[in-house]
Amino acid sequence: MIRKVHLQNVAGIAEFANQEPFPGVTVILGKNDVCKTSLLKMLYILEKSSELYSRKAVHGSDISASGVTAEKMRGVYGRNKVDLGDIVRKNGSIKRLSVHAEFEDSPWESVDFSFGTDSKGQIKDFHYSLADSNDAHNVIFIPSKEVITAFAAIKAVVRQYFFPGYDDTTLDLIDMLDMPEVNETRIENKEILEIISSMFSGELRRVQNSDNFVFKKGNSEFSLQMTAEGVKHIGVIANLIRNGLIHKGTVLMLDEPEDNLHPFAIRQLVKVLMALGKAGVQIFMTTHNYFAIKQLQIESRKKGAVGVMCCSMTRGDGGNICSSFSDLKDVMPENDIVSESLAMYDEEIDSQME
Repeated sequence: MIRKVHLQNVAGIAEFANQEPFPGVTVILGKNDVCKTSLLKMLYILEKSSELYSRKAVHGSDISASGVTAEKMRGVYGRNKVDLGDIVRKNGSIKRLSVHAEFEDSPWESVDFSFGTDSKGQIKDFHYSLADSNDAHNVIFIPSKEVITAFAAIKAVVRQYFFPGYDDTTLDLIDMLDMPEVNETRIENKEILEIISSMFSGELRRVQNSDNFVFKKGNSEFSLQMTAEGVKHIGVIANLIRNGLIHKGTVLMLDEPEDNLHPFAIRQLVKVLMALGKAGVQIFMTTHNYFAIKQLQIESRKKGAVGVMCCSMTRGDGGNICSSFSDLKDVMPENDIVSESLAMYDEEIDSQME
């Protein structure tokens, strides 16, 4: 799991660093142009590279930590159609990307690397230290784009051909969804499956020996074309639990998971994520939804709840992206989402007084 990171000149981010370790749940807030997804992708690259390198006996004894990281970085930011130098922020005085990360209960204890705008496919300045940990470890990225409907097509052709919009976060997720369900006795977090099922009075299941998914409700089955987008989005989490891939030690990253969800379902989703956090799953999520933020705060104040860090990303003077951190249990930080909610309330009051 990721404890701390210090990023410089990553995509559009001049600098990002958290002084306090990331807790069980971290929510990243901000408008559409503050690189929330770019930050989430870099965190994914760090965790995924650590995971892949730890399996070097499977992938080949000659695998290198820097090679794994470079390949994953190019795959996530551009499906290997970009050079590493393209990821470096260009409008600063220092034309060099640098990353420092510290981990806990992960194959890597720490990693440091940097490269400039002229870098192609290799990271030459790369240093890492191994941790003494044998804990089960994996990372999952669920993009905002719904993938279940196009599962068969993505699985069949996207790895062979370049399709804009489908990077390694999507392809890695497809590979995980393609894995068979584990025996019921080995499934962790069964109670969370029950919560998800009760949200929609049914469940999204993969048809046996097929690349198709259906929504099962009682004795009836509905095709994906007749299934709500939100059901398909949350159904991904349920299927990953059944596949045995969401468990204690998993790092789960979600990019705007509330998309296409009714406020009731958003609040239930937050409860699911908080329950996973309490079960030992580290959660990172981006959002610009007031219901999601407020429900996270409510859940964080309950007895025995996992800690929730709020990272607010805004554009400061000169257009630079600034980050501020707070414990969501203690305070709802100033951010554009809350400000717009209050502005709408003020506008309503003003209109009633006219």
